[in-house]
Amino acid sequence: MELWLFTQSFPYGRGEAFLENELPVLAKRFGKVKLFPMHGGEGMRPLPGNVEVHRLIEDPFARASPGQLLRYHRALLRMSVSLWKDMGTKLFQRRWRGELRSIMRGHVHRLAVLERDLLPQYRPKEVVLYSYWTHEWATLLALLKATQPELRFISRAHGFDLYEHRHTLGAIPFRTLQLRAVEKIFCVSGAGLDHIRAAHPAHVAKYELSRLGTRDHGLSWPSGSGPLQLASCAHVAPVKRVPMIARALALVNKPVCWTHFGDGPEMPLLRELAAQLPTHVTVDLKGAADNAAIMRWYQNNPVDVFVLTSELEGGVAVALQEAASFGIPLIATDSGGVRDIMNERTGILLAKEASADELAKVIDGFRQSPMATAEFRAGVRAFWEENFRAEVTFNRFCDRLLELHASWNG
Repeated sequence: MELWLFTQSFPYGRGEAFLENELPVLAKRFGKVKLFPMHGGEGMRPLPGNVEVHRLIEDPFARASPGQLLRYHRALLRMSVSLWKDMGTKLFQRRWRGELRSIMRGHVHRLAVLERDLLPQYRPKEVVLYSYWTHEWATLLALLKATQPELRFISRAHGFDLYEHRHTLGAIPFRTLQLRAVEKIFCVSGAGLDHIRAAHPAHVAKYELSRLGTRDHGLSWPSGSGPLQLASCAHVAPVKRVPMIARALALVNKPVCWTHFGDGPEMPLLRELAAQLPTHVTVDLKGAADNAAIMRWYQNNPVDVFVLTSELEGGVAVALQEAASFGIPLIATDSGGVRDIMNERTGILLAKEASADELAKVIDGFRQSPMATAEFRAGVRAFWEENFRAEVTFNRFCDRLLELHASWNG
């Protein structure tokens, strides 16, 4: 059995890092895995021996020729009907018309490539099609299915491909088309599953929960004495609100050593805030680092608590999963799927609108709380093993894929 996995750029670049945990399990469960990235990037991450990379779309920004537009006029009609149902009268606003026309021309060009290069290789009884995002690839597979009814595919849904409010259009283009064609959508968080059920109830039987997971890299240990060792890992962008941690540390009364992994557009602001912190707070801004380096750091350094202050998460933040795998207590703001991992066994869930002062009080009181005990850390680790251990979550996902495939070809 082969698995064809459609990604944005993986294995190129640094994006879609969560696939680094999922792919080894997929490679063990399928005879061959073919990766189809939409975009390229610098460098290629190591891959299991039975994983192949196929760049079907040489130029993801190419647009259809007049001849292709004529040939695929039915695909254009299907996309237009979907846009009307997805967007309503917004479809006619001048600000979107040019952009949407360009997107549709791009999809027609890519559809022609799929019909020419992908479809001849497809054998329904031997191949499982898996779109990692309910986004561009899901739209293309839906268009392909319209003329190839034997084609079946599943998709994951994470964040930007799930929540309409994260799009400047206020809607997700081609959502109606995608939902009609896809066999199953696997949401990576309970919050995401609740959202799509409420937003698109007509297809509720197609939605399932399938969390991501992280690999086991061993246990961390607490500092015991001296400054509280606090860690964080996030892209330093406005939606992640990393400067909020610095503002909270400006208010703490007890010694803290803060280590942050991640870079981004707000890094100058973060450095400025870090430079103004009181002398009993020390900061180590590590900047961008690959996942292996971060895991090694957890293995070799004491960490008392991990903090995430994100305003916008789609699924269950992988950084929280990774910290929990080491048995590190968590403090996080309530955003997206974060609450899937936050409970009395793992740490403290703050309101999404929590202030720096509220965070500072939790940090100052950490060593006097139950979270500072060995028993609590063991509980964090146990919760991760039950719900977010990669071998468990991804093998369960593979079981479901194979079960679905057997039902389609039974």
